[in-house]
Amino acid sequence: MVLQFPPWRHQSYLALVRDWFFPNHTKQNVFSAMGSDSPHDMRQRAIEKVNLWMFKAGQLPPAMVATASLTEALLHDEARANSSATVISESAMQSIYAMAFARFVNAFVDRDVARSHAAGMAKEDSATESDEEVAAFSANAGKGENSMYAHAATIGMPQKFVDIRHQVTHGNLPSVTVLKKMTEQALEWLWERWWVKNASGNPALALSELEERARISREARELAKATAALPSEDEPSEGLSHDRLMEGASARATSRKRKSTAVEDNSY
Repeated sequence: MVLQFPPWRHQSYLALVRDWFFPNHTKQNVFSAMGSDSPHDMRQRAIEKVNLWMFKAGQLPPAMVATASLTEALLHDEARANSSATVISESAMQSIYAMAFARFVNAFVDRDVARSHAAGMAKEDSATESDEEVAAFSANAGKGENSMYAHAATIGMPQKFVDIRHQVTHGNLPSVTVLKKMTEQALEWLWERWWVKNASGNPALALSELEERARISREARELAKATAALPSEDEPSEGLSHDRLMEGASARATSRKRKSTAVEDNSY
């Protein structure tokens, strides 16, 4: 899918979100520069950014949506593992993984949508070993050229992804351990098949812009706070002498008079 009017300002923003989603492929300074040393924080921020882009554009490339959905499932599982309290049950975690994974596979190999997305995820001419395995399976599967397996072979999607999709669709949910492993493999597949090819900008530009905007926002808040602490002209601060108050009032009157004169001069 090629968006005519993408919601990101330029390619560097897409590349930055790519790096937030995939900390294992990213330099650590991308996280620390944004005020966080935790890849977890940046993955959550990437999910929120994709949701915002979806709201603005109405649609996004399925690889981007799938990355956000699969990553969110992983974050739920990590929060569950790191929490002493039982936040999410085992069966609920299975359902979260299963739903995200089924939607991921359907977005690429479902018969009704496969044609529109196949071009963007087409295999490279130089097939890798895993690509050859997929092609061999497709040739021998005997499931028809319009089957999910055939569509998966067209874009280089491993057979096991479709197998897992069929299992969860028919209510035969694998264990959380298996689903987590498959989710991680699916994210690596998305990295190689879509993100590396389509998010080709330099994230440093977007990072610099975000830092500048954060600095301006911080300075504006500090200025507003300092201004609010100043005494009002109509409410003199306690402890100031009458003479000093009069001097201040006189100075303000003179300033207003000068501004008025300047306005009159400029009106001609």
